[in-house]
Amino acid sequence: MAVHQSHGAFRMTYGDGMAGELRRVTGRWWAVALLGVATAVLGVLLLANLAAAVGTLAILVAIALFAEGADEIITAGRHRTRWPFYLLGVLWIVVGVIALAWPGITLLALAVLVGAGFVVGGIGQIAAALTWRRRLPLWGLWLALGVVTLLIGVVALVWPGLTILTLAIWLGIALLVRGIGELWFAFQLRRAHQAIER
Repeated sequence: MAVHQSHGAFRMTYGDGMAGELRRVTGRWWAVALLGVATAVLGVLLLANLAAAVGTLAILVAIALFAEGADEIITAGRHRTRWPFYLLGVLWIVVGVIALAWPGITLLALAVLVGAGFVVGGIGQIAAALTWRRRLPLWGLWLALGVVTLLIGVVALVWPGLTILTLAIWLGIALLVRGIGELWFAFQLRRAHQAIER
């Protein structure tokens, strides 16, 4: 027997065997909320420290890239096809390691590395948003974020003379928006979890 329930942005249909799985997935809402807070805080830190030394910014950018990679890997489970998000997460972490391992790397090289990461990340976000538009709440927001990420990457590759400050601004904004989106998603999961537990 199928059960139909609406919870915030989600409409769920599940049978008896599916209830346990839904309880397990929605029960992790707090982890998504913590990740959202951490992502948003990193975005704010990047935006607040624009006048800091380049070395500090390179470290903050590396940390932000680690957070972005961890976010992609941790939240990959919400997608039917997970491997592109695992791959994207690993890519962000690798770019972060490169940025952290060579803090003296020229701004030009770091801009190119981050630009390439943004291009690949933007393409992945666009593809995911279009592929799962019928099942992804606010898919248009994810599509718009993917387009913005792709455009920032292209600009960084076409004009690599852009400084890490400019990339840090865009990365900070992207992390802040993503963190807010994850908080919204976490509270939708919490509402769904509470409804399932009743």
